[in-house]
Amino acid sequence: MKIVSLIPSGTEIIYSLNLGDNLVGVSHECDHPAEVNNLPRLTQSKINISKSSIEIDRDINDILKKSLSVYEVNTELLKELDPDVVITQSQCSVCAVSLRDVENSLSQLINKEPLLIDLKPNKFNEVLDSIRFVGEKLNKKQISDLLVKKIEDEINKIETKISNSKIQNVLCIEWIEPLMIAGNWIPELVKFAGGKCVLSDAGKSSHFIGTVDLLAEDFEKVIFMPCGFDINRSKKEILESNLDFFEILKKKKKFIVDGNKYFNRPGPDLLESTKILAEIINPQFFPSEPNIKRWIPF
Repeated sequence: MKIVSLIPSGTEIIYSLNLGDNLVGVSHECDHPAEVNNLPRLTQSKINISKSSIEIDRDINDILKKSLSVYEVNTELLKELDPDVVITQSQCSVCAVSLRDVENSLSQLINKEPLLIDLKPNKFNEVLDSIRFVGEKLNKKQISDLLVKKIEDEINKIETKISNSKIQNVLCIEWIEPLMIAGNWIPELVKFAGGKCVLSDAGKSSHFIGTVDLLAEDFEKVIFMPCGFDINRSKKEILESNLDFFEILKKKKKFIVDGNKYFNRPGPDLLESTKILAEIINPQFFPSEPNIKRWIPF
């Protein structure tokens, strides 16, 4: 069975189900585990991600206004790889290649019609359902069920440990300029760790806000988790920015996490994401392990 994954979370799910040897191609964003770096890349972005947050946002909006796609699929390479399974998503056309583009490329395959697995979780339980779904489709149900149970058990342990702690209000920032607040599964992860996400609700999309919205909210901690950025990239972006809302955050406790590796990807590593949040929100209960790969105080 030959598998192609066009989303990082799909790639990580495949490896967690012991199917890494079946993977023959990945997206340009797939970078974990390290072995995937040797696999053919089937997608590419039309955006220069080395630009600043505001420039990336403008470029994306310009493309979307023209009803174009942010990403491209290498149809010829897809034909050459001739996969039996293709994993993609239809949740966000800005985050990864769109389902429409994948379907257009697959329609050009001659030899066969591969199984198309479309993952579109918005909430934490839907992420777990995605893991189970892939396991069922690829005859790895037992492994996927065990993985989901392990994640649920570990989350329960965290919740039990902080059950009597004071709930802290937390601001989770998913994009720096313009300012975007993290949604989808993030509010649930924060809740598991003993906090409450301000200005966002579980299962609802991340959204842009203005400085006036921050003034109306009371929160103790700020966590930067920009989509697609690691900690070094986020820190550089913050230090080089001079935005109004930074003055509001001046006296707040601030942290930077690896959004790209953990928080932005709806896969098995959301467990580690929750552990990171627990260390930040309730350090009195969890040994603090700040480092440049997980989280740092800022």
